Amino acid sequence: MGVELNVIEKGKIPRNIKKEVVNTLSECYRRFSSSASNMVEVQIVDMEITVRDFLREEKLRVGIASGGEGVLICSHDAWRGYPRIVVCSENLNRLGKLARTGAIRHGAAHSVLHGSLEYYIFRISGDCLHTAKIKGLDTSVLEQVLHYLSVAVKDFEASRFLIKHDYINCQFAYALERIRLSEEDRSAWKSAKANRQAKFLYQASLLKPVLFAHPLLALPRSRKISLEHQVQLGRRVEEIVEHLEDTERVRLLQVANLIAENSTEDTHTNVDFALHYAMSLA
Repeated sequence: MGVELNVIEKGKIPRNIKKEVVNTLSECYRRFSSSASNMVEVQIVDMEITVRDFLREEKLRVGIASGGEGVLICSHDAWRGYPRIVVCSENLNRLGKLARTGAIRHGAAHSVLHGSLEYYIFRISGDCLHTAKIKGLDTSVLEQVLHYLSVAVKDFEASRFLIKHDYINCQFAYALERIRLSEEDRSAWKSAKANRQAKFLYQASLLKPVLFAHPLLALPRSRKISLEHQVQLGRRVEEIVEHLEDTERVRLLQVANLIAENSTEDTHTNVDFALHYAMSLA
């Protein structure tokens, strides 16, 4: 049995964009085979502002904690108990062809790996609560860090899953479009580094792009990957952490490596480990 795509359009969606999204997803699910759900809802929305409003309202309606979303291209959720992919036509159309394919496939991977509500509910372990108390961290800060880490871990798992299914070049293209340091990021660090809790939050947020890229950077040459693309991506990761102090940069990359190297096939276990390792950043 194949995967049924329930496609919903919001706003004026170019026919070629809808066709590209549907064809790419259908091809993905055929390759994923038995891993895929029976039904995936696909919302194709015209503009980013409309996507943000829609997701904000959805979070309020189902009681999901909000967090920084970054640039929305192809997001995913299972807040209503089934997998859903939300594609922003405006932002998707700004990418090159291969990166667009990579973004859509990334959403498909999430819908397979994290397609039920349990992957959006995580709890802080007693050990981490105890450590946070010793370090003088507010519970609200720890909860926000947990959110950042759950997103980072799921992105890592999606990248790893796509590589397993030989979707590699498109993921390099998507990563090179997605992983960029903005002036806003630099300004945020200048404001955060004087405050221990704000600094912890900022560093935790950097684990998302670093872990997203990790499976691609760890690929051996035998996989016939583009060495040029791997070098470019490595430099891009270096750029997003280069403004940190030397010791902070080294520690952040060490934490990312520990999370990746000790990852299992269980998302909740991986998020628990990630929070445990990330406490050393505080």
